[in-house]
Amino acid sequence: MNEVHPIRKMLDPRLWLRALLMLDGTPHQIALGAAIGMFVALTPTVGIQMALVLLIAMLTRSFFKFNKMAAIIAVYVSNPLTVVPLYWFNYKIGTIYFPSTITKDEFAQLFEYHGLHEWWQSMTRLFVDLGVPLLTGSFIVATIGGLVTYPLILRLLNRVKRIHRREKQVDAVNSGKDRIHQEPVSV
Repeated sequence: MNEVHPIRKMLDPRLWLRALLMLDGTPHQIALGAAIGMFVALTPTVGIQMALVLLIAMLTRSFFKFNKMAAIIAVYVSNPLTVVPLYWFNYKIGTIYFPSTITKDEFAQLFEYHGLHEWWQSMTRLFVDLGVPLLTGSFIVATIGGLVTYPLILRLLNRVKRIHRREKQVDAVNSGKDRIHQEPVSV
């Protein structure tokens, strides 16, 4: 029997996409939440991403509303398996504009920490040593990621809604046919 490890199962993107599709809210609010979450996920803010989503929700609530759960689901794009390659990619994009040299292994070591103190030291070094290229690349990638996420999720949500509506119509028609073909009950 081929059982999937629970952590691998949790990181399956299909699980997160299904969770997005089952959220309550308008397609616009869910897509906007996913886009905001994707933007945050693609920034070098590992460890505080959910708090950032909630802070953004508080700061923007008088201007617009978005689905907070959709945003929290989307931040999981950045997880223990993806954080190093993701931030390395962002860093390399940033070095196009601000040259810097560090090997991928040195970069990966910045994400090896145990406890809050080591996390803080790693994040400080990350921003001091690599800050400008990493932040520049992250801003570019996060902006593109957020802008692409919104229409994709909106289209997907609207498509799923149409499919469910058609299924309900077919079910209603079929249940009506069943009543017509039933024999009358004699008293």
